[in-house]
Amino acid sequence: MNYFIGEAAGKVYEFLADEKNNEATISKIEKSLDLSENFVNMGIGWLSHEGKVDLSGKGARTKVRLTEDINN
Repeated sequence: MNYFIGEAAGKVYEFLADEKNNEATISKIEKSLDLSENFVNMGIGWLSHEGKVDLSGKGARTKVRLTEDINN
């Protein structure tokens, strides 16, 4: 199971890295990736635990943003 959560975290990270301003709403991430809602949320949790993303807002409008500047 951890392997699949890690894979989901990688997909979420790559998606955010390609987004303008390195951020997107959780609902946009869910719609854009071929992952279940549960795995998107677990992947975001994994990245949050590692300090790679910040969350703001609430509900479906919650924004997820990379904390690292990947362009440097």
